[in-house]
Amino acid sequence: MAIKDHIELIVPRYHNAIEDWQNKNFPDINLLKKYWHKHFPDEEYQLCARTNTIKNELIIQGKHAGHKKFTRAREMKGSMLYQALRIIKAQCSTELGSIQQHADTVDSSVSDYAKFSVLRIMAEELRHAYQMFWVLSHDPTWASTGDKKISNNIMEELLSMGTGSHVLDAFNIEFTDSLDNITFAALIDRVGKFQLSMQEEFAYSPMSASMKPMLREEAFHLKTGWTVLKEICEQAALGEGKWTLDDVQRKINVWYPRALEMFGSEEGGESNIQFCFKTSTNKEAIEGYINEVEWLMSSFNTAIHKARDPSLSKEALRKLSQEDRVLTLPSAKFLRIRSGELIQDSTYDLDGKKIKLEKYIDYLKTVLPEKFMGTKFFTDYASRFNQIKAA
Repeated sequence: MAIKDHIELIVPRYHNAIEDWQNKNFPDINLLKKYWHKHFPDEEYQLCARTNTIKNELIIQGKHAGHKKFTRAREMKGSMLYQALRIIKAQCSTELGSIQQHADTVDSSVSDYAKFSVLRIMAEELRHAYQMFWVLSHDPTWASTGDKKISNNIMEELLSMGTGSHVLDAFNIEFTDSLDNITFAALIDRVGKFQLSMQEEFAYSPMSASMKPMLREEAFHLKTGWTVLKEICEQAALGEGKWTLDDVQRKINVWYPRALEMFGSEEGGESNIQFCFKTSTNKEAIEGYINEVEWLMSSFNTAIHKARDPSLSKEALRKLSQEDRVLTLPSAKFLRIRSGELIQDSTYDLDGKKIKLEKYIDYLKTVLPEKFMGTKFFTDYASRFNQIKAA
């Protein structure tokens, strides 16, 4: 029998600050609340913090293995304390950033189901941000960092961020149409699932106790990305709908590299293991993510071939989907902007082959969405090439 979540509210001045942010950045939440039970009759929504049982009372790995999980921030010493703070801050930034991105294009969704599903994703991301504020604000010992007003200062900093100033690049890209909403849910939210799953064993127990409710909600985000993008692929396979399969492929080419970068450098993550903040190194997590997204792409390709020829047997469909991969994943080297390499050393094509620096931007125009080329994110990236060529 499932254990019910324990509900927590943060102090009124923090709660009100988040609601003020919500009114400014997410006014459509009122529309969502009005029709919530029509679309999600078996679910409830409340802006609150939710905690549940933790997987293990003891720290399972690293330098504190066998020790009881820390219940107070001050029990974490030195760099451990500051690294925990960075992780919590980054987690919160991603939640708020995704709401701001989704808000620009959610109204142009392909269906009511897609629109209200994205609105629900946004509402749950807001709750996840609230959750991170609870992790910080309910424990006064975070002041052992030397900042007596750390909860208030971090909240003010996070609530002042906009698209372009968030911690991770994936949340600094403007959406240009509602295909971004869905591709983002399919690929970027899947990274979120990996991160939350690794953080179920977080050595600081309030963070660990936050993961089960967040993962339960994250499952809906992944379902939305998968089901709606599959339907878009099926329509495109028949020449119907708002987008072509080439449109879908170009969106994948944008978001898949950003997803990989969210894990950090492939060589990093050891300190997270030592502090038991996560259960896998970055390389291990990336490999698991790639395997899962390869399955996702296979399901899309199967749906495309089945739409084109419903008479195919399961075996014929499986074989055709393997031989004719309509949608493909780019090389892990493609468009890696924060790979740790100099920009002139990271100019790889979709197949992982090196392209000369002076030809790279022209090449990208052939494989990325036209509207994406006009975003501030991409124009800033392209300007770095011009600076190198002019030097």
